[in-house]
Amino acid sequence: MLATVVRGATASSEMTAAAGTDSTGNKTVGPAIRVLVLTAPVAEGHLAAARVLAEDVRRVNERAEVVVRDALPALPRPVRWLLYDAYRWQLNAAPWLFALLFSTLGHSRVLRWLSRALLSLTSSRGLVRLLRRHPADVIVSTWPAATMILGSLRLRGKVSVPVCATITDFAGLELWADRGVDLHFVMHESLVPVVERVAGRGSAHVVSPLVSSQFRTPGSARDARWALGLPAEGTIVVVSGGGWGVGDLEGAVQAALEIGAFVVCLAGRDDASRTRLQRAFADEPHVSVLGFTERMSELLVAADVLVHSTGGVTCLEALTCGCPIVAYGAPPGHAPSGARAMSALGLADHVHSRSELGSALLGAIRRPAVLLGQRVDAAQLVLRVAPRVAVSARARLTRIAAGACALSIAVFALFSSDMTYPLVAEALALPETTSVTQSHDSVALVVTGTRRDLLRFALVAHEDGLRASIATSDELALPDVARLRAAHLDPLPELRAKGVGSWFAARKQLKIQIAGYRLRGRFYYLAPSEGFTLVDYLLGHHLGGTPVQAQVDVLGAGLNPASVHAGEVLLATLGPRRGHDVAHLLAAVRSLERAGLAVSSIQRLASTRASS
Repeated sequence: MLATVVRGATASSEMTAAAGTDSTGNKTVGPAIRVLVLTAPVAEGHLAAARVLAEDVRRVNERAEVVVRDALPALPRPVRWLLYDAYRWQLNAAPWLFALLFSTLGHSRVLRWLSRALLSLTSSRGLVRLLRRHPADVIVSTWPAATMILGSLRLRGKVSVPVCATITDFAGLELWADRGVDLHFVMHESLVPVVERVAGRGSAHVVSPLVSSQFRTPGSARDARWALGLPAEGTIVVVSGGGWGVGDLEGAVQAALEIGAFVVCLAGRDDASRTRLQRAFADEPHVSVLGFTERMSELLVAADVLVHSTGGVTCLEALTCGCPIVAYGAPPGHAPSGARAMSALGLADHVHSRSELGSALLGAIRRPAVLLGQRVDAAQLVLRVAPRVAVSARARLTRIAAGACALSIAVFALFSSDMTYPLVAEALALPETTSVTQSHDSVALVVTGTRRDLLRFALVAHEDGLRASIATSDELALPDVARLRAAHLDPLPELRAKGVGSWFAARKQLKIQIAGYRLRGRFYYLAPSEGFTLVDYLLGHHLGGTPVQAQVDVLGAGLNPASVHAGEVLLATLGPRRGHDVAHLLAAVRSLERAGLAVSSIQRLASTRASS
């Protein structure tokens, strides 16, 4: 089991002492405290929130030790691929798929629970190793996936210090919040009850927007335009597609040009989008295409309006410095939901089509700017957060039950699938089932058929001097067994049971045939070529049996003796079908003999190997 990995002094009154700034804004020196901030480069917003929070904690308490770490590398490779590569591919190539997934998870508590359980089951160990390398008194997550894993660890008692989580979006909060998190930081008072419905009472607090201090003290638009080399007069529109440059950026630029604006288009860290946009507007002097920029505060102060496709931290920055927002061009999924939520709160205009964008831009420019109210800093809450989450016995039992269920399914699959027997046989060096001896000039022949067919074959085999093993699903009386042995044909028990449903019949079948054939000690039996499981092997082994399986049917069409290897077990099934009579069997035996391979019974070859 995972050991509890994070134990700090946060539970003491000393570590939860208030730290902050006084009324004049001067720094208050608080107690020494270690803060671990987990984030991920899944777009830019999560990273930006982590940077801001770390800066604010250091500003508020100069004795705080803050470590920011990317949680993504700590997760298993398939999980990393799913949460990063597959997510990014969906946004660009199959946005409808991401929209379907987002909608399904948002509306189904069962699927959210299952996703959370699977994420925790597959990724807890990796995150625990990261936590061990960076002991902390408080842990903060800015990435929902890390929040879910931390919440699960917290509920199970594997993390004993308070866990906080930032929520920088305005919709889809069911996927951001977790009942194992002590405190969530939200950007608007209307979001508090939404989070508390998921995580419990007292689990959410409104904070000032998680943006850098440069957005809180913006300069003048004139100075910003001069510093950026932008036109001092006229309308300036900033078009942004977030850190990955997604959405209908080209359509937004065209709409802004149509109202006579100068446009700064931001393609984020996506070089392909930046190159495409630069080519599209290479001949347009009123368009400047940029990639990721560190001068976002100046751009938003200089701009008359921001057109944004993904929401998130960029919108928080605009709302902090007073730049109007028009949400447009978002790919399907969480971004349109966030745009609708911001529009309902009066924080942004949400435009559904390109034809509406021009008038929306003009309207946003004319209206007074909307500012998000300044609240308590998230950093101050981090430094004085008190534990709220109690270790849940139910969570532990659920995980134990899920683990036991998964283990039971794996064990059942191991024992019930005929695909696992060859793998286990190879790993444990179990006896080879398709060959008996390494003789250079002999093969083993098993002849199957009805009782009548085998007794007729015994007459011909005796006259021809042919040796073989015989197997039948019919019951053989003692005189029948004696006649077969007199013809040098060795009766071979046959396991006819296949799969899980016939496990209980397998042992009985073999015991009846063992008694009827008067077998003593170790013996061979014919196992089915399909459906033979590890349980069947263990049942036969308990009775003293060694399975053999025939891969080549000598009466099949196109038998090639050259492809038959010495020591191989061959099968011949007598019956009414054309080519499955004794004459064709003798012809097949002669062709093998001409190829230099003697035909014998399994038992005779095994005894020869033992004596040698």
